Amino acid sequence: MKTKINRYLTITRIKRAMSARVISVIVTTGVGWLVTGNPYIGLSIGAVDMLIKIGLYYLHETLWEKKMTKDIRNIKKEYGR
Repeated sequence: MKTKINRYLTITRIKRAMSARVISVIVTTGVGWLVTGNPYIGLSIGAVDMLIKIGLYYLHETLWEKKMTKDIRNIKKEYGR
């Protein structure tokens, strides 16, 4: 059961990271294109931005999940559950 939940949480974090980046990458690509005048440079900037931020977002979510798990465990100990 725990493995299925962990897998679900991992997949959900990945999906959330990707969906959150779609709008951002469109904006970043558009701005890169407007600033440079070259759509290929804009696409390159957008792609690099997306890859970096998806990784950082996943790491961020994972760290918060660990912190929340630890906090919940401490609360349960405190109240004897």
